[in-house]
Amino acid sequence: MTLDWAVIPVAGSGTRMLPASAVIPKALLPVGAWPMLHWVLDECVRAGIGGVAMIVGPDQPLVREYVEVAIARGRGAENDDLARLGRGLAELELEWVVQTEPRGVGHAFMLARPITGDSPYGVLLPDNWFEAKPGAIAQVTTAFERTGHCAFGLTRVDPEEAWLFGNVGGVELDSAGGDTYRVVGLQDKLPGTFDAEQPVLRGCARYVVDGRFYDALDATGPPPDGEWDDVPAFQALIAADGLAAQHIQGRHYDVGHMAGYLRAAAYLAER
Repeated sequence: MTLDWAVIPVAGSGTRMLPASAVIPKALLPVGAWPMLHWVLDECVRAGIGGVAMIVGPDQPLVREYVEVAIARGRGAENDDLARLGRGLAELELEWVVQTEPRGVGHAFMLARPITGDSPYGVLLPDNWFEAKPGAIAQVTTAFERTGHCAFGLTRVDPEEAWLFGNVGGVELDSAGGDTYRVVGLQDKLPGTFDAEQPVLRGCARYVVDGRFYDALDATGPPPDGEWDDVPAFQALIAADGLAAQHIQGRHYDVGHMAGYLRAAAYLAER
């Protein structure tokens, strides 16, 4: 199964990464030699996704400039990393959507509905970094295909590394065979860092969803105050239609959390 679209929301203010994100958009902070955005765009290209919808903030011209510079460089004879990404992006359909107010990731997803329609599409949040073959979004597509349900990625967290992750993604699971699971419960987002007394699987920001996800977002939000989050929509899917998850084989860091960001950079430097 090849996805027609991927949605990449990058309009967030990146408060967890201050002061580094005070001027530079979080998605352009480098993880190793590549910005976060480069990693997820490369993942889309490698997965053969047909188009990418970028949800950007009104004060993020550098995000679009990075993509445009990559495509322009790809038209030349250079064979560096940026040129290779640009050649891949030139084969995709690119749509730019401006999220004019910081209303949360749920609102960002809803802005993409006119582009993706209700067909299956991938969601990649750049502040989740993966080293995985096949790529993380390609692996999550397996769960969507196998179960027929909207799906998200799972990553293994060992107790000694739990502090590297933000406190979100705690799940209750039933096996659906192999690395695929049915999601029975999903915790709310909580302050602080993740906690694990033993190795566990937790949710991470790679999704393959369809119109049912939009409907669940619409039914559960926006809240009367605060940002529109996507966790209530996933919880509604568990109760109504069902929700799947795929254990992503590979290495994963929460690079939107400063401790995880530094650990990912150290890992890449060691290599």
